[in-house]
Amino acid sequence: MIGDQPTLRTERLLLRPLELADADAIQQRFPHWEVVRYLNALVPWPYPADGALSFVRDLALPAMARGTEWHWTLRRHSAPQQLIGSISLMDETETTAASGWPRRGRARAT
Repeated sequence: MIGDQPTLRTERLLLRPLELADADAIQQRFPHWEVVRYLNALVPWPYPADGALSFVRDLALPAMARGTEWHWTLRRHSAPQQLIGSISLMDETETTAASGWPRRGRARAT
């Protein structure tokens, strides 16, 4: 677990903290216009072949380690190895070091 980010459970879902190993599953689900079109303009389109890996490795995991962002993968209790989505919380006062853009309004989902 990175920092103090817990694994969360609901009646049907398991929310596990994001890990580098999740990048491949995210990459398979994410680069679809039906998903990306509702997100902030900072999400590139067409989505690059290494987009999920770059996001997880270079942005999400370092922010989780700093305690400024919290990212979970969504999974069903009945199939905990299958990623069905993700959810993130971000400190609005932070900016991403890579781009300098404010985090406000930035979202990522699968």
